[in-house]
Amino acid sequence: MKQFLYQCLLPLVSLSTIAFQPFTVASAKSPTSSSVKCSETYLPVALSPNESPQYKIYGQLCSKLPIEGRTVQVLVSGLTYNHSYWDFPYQQERYSYVNAITRAGYATFNIDRIGLGKSSRPPADQVNLQSNTYVLAQINQALRNGAIEGVRFDRIINVGHSYGSFGPVIYAASQYGGVDGVILTGFLHNLKLDYAQFALNSFYSAQLDPKFSGQNIPDNYQTTIPGTRGELFYNQQNVDPQVVTLDEQLKDTVTTSEIDSEIDAVLSDTSKNINVPVLLVIGQQDNPFCTPTICNSAESVAALEAPYFSQNAKLQIYVLPNAGHDINLQLNAPLWYKVSRQWSDRFVGKGSISEDEPSDKEESYDSGHKGCLVACDVKK
Repeated sequence: MKQFLYQCLLPLVSLSTIAFQPFTVASAKSPTSSSVKCSETYLPVALSPNESPQYKIYGQLCSKLPIEGRTVQVLVSGLTYNHSYWDFPYQQERYSYVNAITRAGYATFNIDRIGLGKSSRPPADQVNLQSNTYVLAQINQALRNGAIEGVRFDRIINVGHSYGSFGPVIYAASQYGGVDGVILTGFLHNLKLDYAQFALNSFYSAQLDPKFSGQNIPDNYQTTIPGTRGELFYNQQNVDPQVVTLDEQLKDTVTTSEIDSEIDAVLSDTSKNINVPVLLVIGQQDNPFCTPTICNSAESVAALEAPYFSQNAKLQIYVLPNAGHDINLQLNAPLWYKVSRQWSDRFVGKGSISEDEPSDKEESYDSGHKGCLVACDVKK
């Protein structure tokens, strides 16, 4: 595990050399509602310190106006998901995290990770956990330095889902981890090996999938076999079938290098080095990570996770009832959006007050969630 941590943190040593280098971005205004404005950005990035920025990361910066002074949440999706996971184009009042958190007064920078969506697709062996983390570091620094839309963000929260949580953990754990909070979803230090094997059997070459026909997908990029996503990612008793259908249409890719690094990332204790507040959210029926005893309460999850975090992380746990792995796409997704908003208000702050949402700072996490599993402070 120490070797794994060393390999992931080593590229961050050179971050100081890029901290003040200018980023060139191209933006197109695209308002999503009358109150929230979005812009699309392509950010030049390198995959390692010894390379020049030859690839591009796609991101959508969304916020109420004015955007200045707000806390920004960087949204990082998991394997085979792009930015649409956080801004699902169906019943957005229920399924769009971007919609919920921007209306509450935060800005979001919703990215396609390297190798996904509108971002560049380098050779598969170069798209791994190390390069994902190094790219995330450049994104965070670009937001700090005002390289995106000319706005300097003083406070940054990294928000990850599943594999997209690993980069935020590693970056926040490094001495260069200049973020103010971390939200980890769809991730525990407990990957079920039977699920891992099932997932591996559900992948095949993206070059064979009709969705990616004509896209010149490089070798060793994979995706899910049609018809498998419902069982892989959902509690199917708590999902709109139209969501699963649209999920299949929007699905993206994963590289074999990303798959190969997943087990080491799950078992690593890198998170012990995080010194900023952490919120960990898991679905009660999360197939990859949960057992009936582990996820039956937030307290049970806390017992598992406490050894992996220091007191400085002020770890908070929330279990979304009856939810599978894709908590954003379950019918009760808005429950965890509220938890995220309240936690962010409490531990980081939004930088301005929402005009649309009444303040609920004084409510407990389970306010109005009768019978809901609740967040708790981890005590050691």
